[in-house]
Parts: sequence; C-alpha cells; structure tokens
Amino acid sequence: MNSKEIFISCGDPSGDFHASNLAKEIKKFAPEIKITSIGGKEIQKVSDRFLYNIVDLHLHGFWEPVKNYFNLKKLFNEKVISYLKEIKPAAVIPVDFYGFNINLSREAKLLNIPVYYYISPQVWATRKARIGKLRKYIDHMFVIFPFEEEIYRRAGIPVNFVGHPLLDIIKQNNIHQMQKNNCVIGFFPGSRRQVVIWNLPVMLKTAEIIKRKIPESEIIIFGRENIKECYKDIKEFTVVYDENYEIRKKIDLAITASGTVTLENALLGIPMIVTYKLPWPMYFLIKSMINVQTITIVNLITDQQIVPEFIQRKAKPEEIAEKAIFWLSDKNFLKEMKTRLLNIRKKLGEPGSYERTAKILLSKI
Repeated sequence: MNSKEIFISCGDPSGDFHASNLAKEIKKFAPEIKITSIGGKEIQKVSDRFLYNIVDLHLHGFWEPVKNYFNLKKLFNEKVISYLKEIKPAAVIPVDFYGFNINLSREAKLLNIPVYYYISPQVWATRKARIGKLRKYIDHMFVIFPFEEEIYRRAGIPVNFVGHPLLDIIKQNNIHQMQKNNCVIGFFPGSRRQVVIWNLPVMLKTAEIIKRKIPESEIIIFGRENIKECYKDIKEFTVVYDENYEIRKKIDLAITASGTVTLENALLGIPMIVTYKLPWPMYFLIKSMINVQTITIVNLITDQQIVPEFIQRKAKPEEIAEKAIFWLSDKNFLKEMKTRLLNIRKKLGEPGSYERTAKILLSKI
C-alpha cells in the first residue's frame, strides 16, 4: 500500500468545491502526500494526478446515470479500478455523490484500502437502507450536520461531526444588510443543468408577475458559470454569476430551488421561498422513498417550517408571486425572518470543518 498517496472522489459542483478545500488542508499539514482524484475542475487544480472530469457529465437524478451507464461502467473500470489495483493508495476519500462513491467504496474494501467518507449521503431523507451498505464498505464517516452523528452511531459506523464547511466560507460578519427602500428579488434555479431546466420556467413566470405588480422592483437571476447556456435566452432580467455572494447580499428576498443554496441564504440572513418541480414519474418515485416532511435543509435543521415550500403541483407562479409580494410589503416580517435564519449558524458546529477533517484523516493514514 502506498502510504504517501490518497484518492479523492466527487461528482457534482458542490462536492468538487468541498473536496478541493479538504485537499488543500491535507496538503497544508502533509505536503508530502500525493493526491489523485476524480471529480471536477476544482479538485483537479489541487491534485497531483487527475483521472477524469465526471462533474461535467451532470450525473444528477435517476435518468442521467442510467442513460450514461455503460460509459460510466467503462470509465469506472478503466480509470478507477485499474488505478486502485496499481497504486493501492493509503486511503480512499469519497465526498457525497452516493451512487458512484458506494461502488468505489466497495472496490476499495475488496482491496483492503480504508475508506473515509466526507459529507454523508442524505440517508436521513431517502432510502435508509443505504446505511447498511455504508456500514459494510466504509471505515469512518465525517458528517456536517449535527443530527447525522447519532444516525451513524446507532448504525455502528465510526463517525465524527466536523461542523459545516459553509461556516468557513460565509463568515459571521459577511451577512446581508437589508436596504430601506430597495425591492430586489433574487431567483436561484439550481446548480445542475437538469434542475435548472425543470425550475427556471416557473421562476421566470413568477418574476414577470412580481415585476408587473411592483414595477420598481429589480429582478436578478443567479446562474452558474458551468451551465451558462441555460440562461442564454433571458433578455428581460439581469443574469449574474456571483460566486462570492457580493451581489446576493443586496437582495431583499430569494426565490430558490432546494439545495445547498438555501443554507447559504440562511447564513447570509436572506429571507427566502423554496420552489421545486421535477418530472412526475421521478416525483412519485422520490416521494415513495422520502422519510422527511420537508425538502429544505433549513427546516430540517430547525425542525420548524421557517421557509415555505411550493413543491410540484403547488409550484404555481401566481401563488409564489403572491407570497413574495406579501412579504416584501412587510419589512418588519423580513427582519424577523432574517434573525431566525441567522440563528441557524449556532446549530452547525464551529468553523474549521476542512481542517478538522484533514487532521483526523492524517492521524489514520
């Protein structure tokens, strides 16, 4: 086994971002460690060897992995398994992205390579049976939400709650400052192409209604650089690609798809409404597996319905716009919601998630 090399695997933009930051911390404390990875452009920048960019394959949901099954299988066999057999790294570090990474973990286990998983798949939300496979194939889990720790302890999986990495990205003094006379609404259709395709039409219609009823309002669509083509036909509203939150801090209200963006907004103190649509067959499939009453992580953390949700059949532009306009007319209500959202920071542990995880990892290698 090569004690000077580790393998990191991620498969979506969020995982790519977190994996790269974890890799930087590992290099900071142990510069002699070589990092080989599979993922996206961010982890590639900090790796000594990069196998393939799977983030750009946009493998989200059920259909895309199925559609790309044979190509993925060939890639997995030719790139990943051959690498593991040839190098036998000191550790495999999967980052979220369950479907791909559970297969990676199984292969690593067969080769007696320890597996240290950073950022748990959402076993608490859907398909609790996944935890059985995780117990079988991984050696240690690093979780970023406090309620996840007990789930893994009960399952007999060694676990550390290391705090949420967003606390390192969004500092406590880096929050939204509510403007007295502004009326700026930000729309966040998602970070993945397929999610944007599903949700952008509803959001654009909602934006049109708000603009018609509040002519002085400013509408901003927050896109992602890696899927710019999704926004090429938007002419009536401003589209921005704001990676450092500077423009986002100026908005009064966010209307957003569910996902990490809701937690980012909470830490920034931005009041929000969640809306989400997906194809009906997929919706019914997911609904049959889901174990929670809300899809918004902010509501899950607080165990309260702080953020209203307009999901699937309820995702009607007229109703979303009505709620938004009502909120925008009451600045005191928005201030109250901002306070409630900012209090979520206290539930996410302490800053230093990447550093904490890197130190524990290195003590095990």
